[in-house]
Amino acid sequence: MPFNDAIYIQGKCYYASITAPNTKFDPCWTIQIEVDDNNRSVIEASGLTISQKEDRNDFVTIKRKVERKDGTIRQGPAVKDSQNNDWDGKLIANGSLVNVKAIPFEWSYAGKSGVSADLAAVQVVDFIEYAGGDGDDFTVVPGGYVTQGGNIDEDIPFAS
Repeated sequence: MPFNDAIYIQGKCYYASITAPNTKFDPCWTIQIEVDDNNRSVIEASGLTISQKEDRNDFVTIKRKVERKDGTIRQGPAVKDSQNNDWDGKLIANGSLVNVKAIPFEWSYAGKSGVSADLAAVQVVDFIEYAGGDGDDFTVVPGGYVTQGGNIDEDIPFAS
């Protein structure tokens, strides 16, 4: 397979940072795709590294760095729904089914080399919405403890 030709991978996704870059290390948009019998041959033929962890199935990581080597800022990957409409920005939870357009390329750095892929586009086929971090992680418990005084900032005269 020639490099710089797009490949398409369908699979369940994990740790998708595709609506906003992940900034924990080197800022990049990133997604992990579970490797299964339906996509393994495409991934292996492209030369991408298939990773393994004890607590989950094989997966491949596809990334797009925010900044190019020359310092220019890149646009994020195109994100579409199943009907090719622009994505509405909702966060995508682990296990959502996606199609990923990736462009493999060879790299060499500090005596090491390999194949990675640029995350060009993502199509969300079966959406599971990420529920974490929005304050609605729990359901209401009837008869449970209720805080007194409402908003803390209102009770502290110097909090502004």
